[in-house]
Amino acid sequence: MNNSSCNGGAGLPDMKGQPDLSVELAPTHSRGLLLKNPVMVASGTFGYDGYGRGIPQEMDLSRLGAVIPKTFTRYPREGNPEPRWYPESYRVARETGEPVLLNAIGLTNPGIEAGVREVAPQWESWNATMLLSMSGESVGQFGEMAAMAQGKPGFSAIELNLSCPNVEQGDLFSYSAEGTYRAVDAVKRHAEVPVLAKLAPNVPDIAPIARAAVEAGADALTICNTIPAMTIDVESRHPTLGNITGGLSGQGLHPVAVALVYRAAQAVSVPIVGVGGVFTARDALEFILAGATAVQVGSANLADLWAPFNVLDGIRSYLGERGIGDIKELIGAMEA
Repeated sequence: MNNSSCNGGAGLPDMKGQPDLSVELAPTHSRGLLLKNPVMVASGTFGYDGYGRGIPQEMDLSRLGAVIPKTFTRYPREGNPEPRWYPESYRVARETGEPVLLNAIGLTNPGIEAGVREVAPQWESWNATMLLSMSGESVGQFGEMAAMAQGKPGFSAIELNLSCPNVEQGDLFSYSAEGTYRAVDAVKRHAEVPVLAKLAPNVPDIAPIARAAVEAGADALTICNTIPAMTIDVESRHPTLGNITGGLSGQGLHPVAVALVYRAAQAVSVPIVGVGGVFTARDALEFILAGATAVQVGSANLADLWAPFNVLDGIRSYLGERGIGDIKELIGAMEA
């Protein structure tokens, strides 16, 4: 199930004489998850449909550390009613360059069965390190999905979106240490590849939840998902999103996410992927200095498809200008 792009070239400096940007996200897993560099595309922000539609043919995805297409659920989902974006839409963001602040997509997807049979196999042609994102409504669904994905081609690891409704407890899995443990454990019983657990930000303390994910076998953590939020049109007195509430992303989320990464890094020893408001190399470097091994670019992709590449180039320039030979020297290197 490992992508061929994870071999030969990954783990080496991107260019001769340049800093070594390679990072390892699953150092204790038998297959590992070695990335060429720490820049990843966040789930749900990869092209117009979240699965790569609209990506220019000249875009070399193999240059990035990894790409995570939109989440698959156990069964197909149509998603939430329109409008799903604020401001206005994904396409408007592309035309104006203004970042999307809120979204309420509702995990629109064809379901995991079609995902691993029809969608994921196409990813191999991109020669990039791909991760499969999945989200279940119950512990049983997480286990079923992991079993259905076992041995399938196209991806090198699984990222668990633990911020969907937990119908068994009426809450989100990552709102509790117990829910997180059970979901991760159900997947690890079947998964042959490394597993990343993506956690929610709006919890009293992320440390016990992070520890629970690791105790259940998570090879790495992704921190964090969006924060529940809403806006209201004061003229019409209607919410701006069809679902009323949505998730806050972008630059407003960034300092919250950096703090959560820092807190989690003090609690666990597995690699952490920081996500939330990465628009520039400095945003990414904040995460890394706080303890993240890699970062994901999300909202920035909605306004500029080339954003991850710009972030990557900026990180490389930062290291080169300061004579830093290895990105790993900066992981957790914040001086308090």
